[in-house]
Amino acid sequence: MKKIILLMGVFVIIISCNQAVDKPLPAYSEDYQKNLATAQKFFELFLSEDIEAQKPLICPGVTHYPPFYGSEPGKYDAFMAAGKAWMDNFDDITYNAEVWLPGTDSLGVSNGSVRTYGVWTAKNSMNGNIITNKAYHSFEFNGKGQIHELRDYFDASGLMAAAMNASEE
Repeated sequence: MKKIILLMGVFVIIISCNQAVDKPLPAYSEDYQKNLATAQKFFELFLSEDIEAQKPLICPGVTHYPPFYGSEPGKYDAFMAAGKAWMDNFDDITYNAEVWLPGTDSLGVSNGSVRTYGVWTAKNSMNGNIITNKAYHSFEFNGKGQIHELRDYFDASGLMAAAMNASEE
């Protein structure tokens, strides 16, 4: 009797696992798909250091939350200046996106926002030091599909220190 109960339990587990695997992934909203393309284009233009081509993707009222310790949110001019500073101080900039994900509102409902986790690499243009840094970015969009809020999370202060210090081996 114990063997039959054990076999039934294993059978139930196997069936329930197979059903979970067969379920289709949820369809992402049309807004998310459109905004994902915008966020990816923004990164592509950043990597090619084409700040002028980025401008139409960014809302004039953008709020940027920079990754530096103690920094305050900035608006359009500060955001564009920060992007240009990164481009001016680093060469061979790459971003390896490990994942792109849909964002949600405070209730967990998909809202068309975009999130990404990945790894940045670049070379300091002054001394040739190579930096590598894991990062998280979140993008919120306005009704025109422009980025109106961008939050960057990574160790920017540590990254700058590593870029300036010669490697000790």
